Amino acid sequence: MADYEFPPDLIAAQQAFWQAETRVSAAYAALPSSVSIAAQEADVTEEQQRELDEARAEQGRCIDAIYGHSWWDDIADKYAAKVALQKAAKG
Repeated sequence: MADYEFPPDLIAAQQAFWQAETRVSAAYAALPSSVSIAAQEADVTEEQQRELDEARAEQGRCIDAIYGHSWWDDIADKYAAKVALQKAAKG
């Protein structure tokens, strides 16, 4: 695997993505079960929906920040670079 020099903002974006991913998972876990919703025994509250929407929007912004970064423009093996970025972001 090639050695890559990642700009700090790209590493920060990857780390922020993982934080957003955790937030999305927590928001989904807080929702009532789909079985309960289908049986009309529970509803998704506005607050739960708002948290999920905000978490998913943040996750999307992180994806845009990562893969919209100009650093990728000259990278031939984007998959290898993605793996290396994730490793670098884990520290």
